[in-house]
Amino acid sequence: MKANIQQQKVDTTIVRTHALLHMAKSIHSVRGASSQGIGYLAPSIDLSAVRHKLDQLESQYYVMRKGDLNSQGYVTNQDSLVKTDEKKHHNDLLSPATNKYIWHYNEAIALPFMPNKLAIIGAGINAIEIATIYQALGAAVDIFITGDDVFPELDKDINKTFQRYVKRLFKIKPQAEITAFNFSDDHVQLSVTSKGKALPDADYDAVFIASDDEDSQDDLLIQPFIATSFPTVTWLGWTEKQLASSALNYKVINIPWRSLGRANTDVNTNGLTKLIFNTDNHVLIGGGMIGNNADEIFGEVCLAIHNNFTADNIAHTVHAHPTLHESILLAAEVYLGTATDVLNKE
Repeated sequence: MKANIQQQKVDTTIVRTHALLHMAKSIHSVRGASSQGIGYLAPSIDLSAVRHKLDQLESQYYVMRKGDLNSQGYVTNQDSLVKTDEKKHHNDLLSPATNKYIWHYNEAIALPFMPNKLAIIGAGINAIEIATIYQALGAAVDIFITGDDVFPELDKDINKTFQRYVKRLFKIKPQAEITAFNFSDDHVQLSVTSKGKALPDADYDAVFIASDDEDSQDDLLIQPFIATSFPTVTWLGWTEKQLASSALNYKVINIPWRSLGRANTDVNTNGLTKLIFNTDNHVLIGGGMIGNNADEIFGEVCLAIHNNFTADNIAHTVHAHPTLHESILLAAEVYLGTATDVLNKE
């Protein structure tokens, strides 16, 4: 029974997060209309009203799921950007229970207050989704990551596409290490190094400490990766990173969304669909996409991988025009050398 209650809490937390992400997407859609000659006034954010609506959604979902015995565990870990000495020295100060300016996941989605500047320490889905929410609501967001990639489990091209996409939304500091936290009555000052060089000390109204994802890359073979950010990032199956150390023969097909009519009309041309085929049997073994509404078309990739579909199976499936789904069709046709909408390299 205890596990069931815990699972219900996890589910209602997800409902709250995705409601906030939907709000963020709506705000971005309104802002994006200006590039098409349609202007709107800046949104007015009533945090109290937003919190009330989120509480209602959580309550409704909790009642709906009451008695559900399904359970799924989520593993979290201490963030690794903070130096070991800093962790020990500021153990209590880095706890949300004793410091209102330090947030973990539950504190962040509770919307305790609206920071003008928010620091996010850590990479992964939680970090990027919280960044997406608060940037849309009006915060300036800096993200500090240990390596060069915001999604370490995914390939370099996916990460580069994402970081190019969001460079106007967030400031991402790679190869970062937090060397000191200095607290005052109304802000947190961080001392940080990035790529081995000290950055100027910066003040933040709040600091979100993301959990490290402990899932191994092998989980991508069976468990879909979905970051409902702006843009959305999805993946399932083998990555090039994994295949580099495997004996499988494979071919990677990338379809930039700028080749899609739907993406051009939606001003959504920075997206990318990537499929990986086993060249011995032409079966799809990995795939995903990055871009606005990528999650809406990701199901086809999951279905194809789960059922061992070949490039020919995909190419002979009807794909409506004009849609983002066509990127999956085009990728299969490029692999087969039969594409007519884009250049076949072979």
